[in-house]
Amino acid sequence: MKKALPFLLVLVLFVACTTEEARFNREIAEIEDYIATTGLDFTQTPSGLFYHILDTGNVNRVPDSTNEVSFKHVGYLLDSTIFSNGWYASSHISMPLLVQGFQQGLQIAGEGGTAVVVFPSSLGYGQKGASTVPEYAPLIFRLKLVNYY
Repeated sequence: MKKALPFLLVLVLFVACTTEEARFNREIAEIEDYIATTGLDFTQTPSGLFYHILDTGNVNRVPDSTNEVSFKHVGYLLDSTIFSNGWYASSHISMPLLVQGFQQGLQIAGEGGTAVVVFPSSLGYGQKGASTVPEYAPLIFRLKLVNYY
């Protein structure tokens, strides 16, 4: 049994990694299907985030992962359900409190810029989901970086 234990551990880790990779690839395919319906040109980053710049901001002024940011946003699921709408009043929060995909999107938009970002659950709420966001849900955000400090 002692000799079988390391083998079983490696097998479990392999299956878990394969499952996560399969889920990620499935979500990327779902995102690509969604993007095809928009008629917009998106760029994909190595992390799996897709973005389309609506209004170019000051790309020389982008927050880093430690800044406080003011932004406007609308968050959607791939079926177009709005789960968060803060477009009409700016939100102010510390970057580390935001999900990775949102942080990356704010950095791409630049100060004053507006972008649409679409990303897999690994950059969002993952297996836990959030109040109105199901587990493993890819997310769409229209966001505008108002300012950062």
